[in-house]
Amino acid sequence: MRIEQLTFTRYIAALTVVFFHYGITVFPANVPWLTPLLAAGPIAVSYFYVLSGFIMAIAYYRPDKQARPLNAQRYWWARVARIYPVYLLALLLMIAAKYHSSGSDPVTVILSFSMLQAWIPGYPLSLNAPGWSLSVEAFFYLCFPLLVLWVQHHHLSHLSLAAVILWLSTQVAHTFLLNTAYYTPHGLLHDFIFYNPLLHLNTFLIGFVAGAWLLEGKLQFLSAPLLNRLALMGTTLLTAGVLIMRPPLMTYSGIQFDYTNGLIAPLFLLLIILLALNTGKTRRTLQHPWLVLLGEASFSLYILQKPVHGIYEKLMPASIDPQGALHFYLFLILLTSSALFSYWFFETPLRRFINNFVNRSP
Repeated sequence: MRIEQLTFTRYIAALTVVFFHYGITVFPANVPWLTPLLAAGPIAVSYFYVLSGFIMAIAYYRPDKQARPLNAQRYWWARVARIYPVYLLALLLMIAAKYHSSGSDPVTVILSFSMLQAWIPGYPLSLNAPGWSLSVEAFFYLCFPLLVLWVQHHHLSHLSLAAVILWLSTQVAHTFLLNTAYYTPHGLLHDFIFYNPLLHLNTFLIGFVAGAWLLEGKLQFLSAPLLNRLALMGTTLLTAGVLIMRPPLMTYSGIQFDYTNGLIAPLFLLLIILLALNTGKTRRTLQHPWLVLLGEASFSLYILQKPVHGIYEKLMPASIDPQGALHFYLFLILLTSSALFSYWFFETPLRRFINNFVNRSP
């Protein structure tokens, strides 16, 4: 089961990450009231995790108790085939760039190759910085068969309650640690509370639970008129939440809050459910083949942004203002083209090759 209207949202989310890293000073991201929306990179990563849990449930969860159990080994290989080839390509490009300058620390290389960098404070943003989120995602993939097994042996409502408790406890823990005297920006505690996979698990879990409830048929009470009202309310709340919580932190009554560990994930979840259930014009528009293609290529766009930007910086003439809009949008065109090329000629062929090899194995 594929819900194509969700695919293009991945490209939009990835685009906000690119704006956050390289285009925050150009139009329209430099318009004060639009900056939180167009350069919401940290929030977009949280959206990726919620969407990932939802899509994993749609793709692999089977409500029928008589259905064949999930083959964990093949599932893990399918996930490796999906993310590792392009992840490895970006990593090798960054190592090659470091080799010609200062070289790479062996520990950094080992952690990055094994996708463990997000676990160790001081290393999450090493080499290819966006790769930290894939280190977190790999942990989710490792846990996923256990979540399916849990639901098969217990009621889905039990996991739903656990998801709510985990979300609440994560927000309390994140806020508490963020406001301790030991916290310093970009210090070891910062790396732990912002990048450690355990503090992002809540976002993946609530996405999985929602996808499972959808397959169970428990969301069919949402009629078209109710969906329209919820869509308006959800869009308003999400936009207001992003605008109010301007990066990097929001302070209320002397207490700092941050949104990168799923604080507004319930609003993302509402948006995902509404789009998944939509049967009107919005669905048909988002299912346009070119929009779906951009969504499919969004992973390459996201993970290749740093090495492609490094290459672009070396190729562009000095006469182009590096802070100007022309410089950024030329880079964006190159990055999108590179992502499409990677998706067509590298990512997809290697994924098929790995999956075919695994499926032929006894």
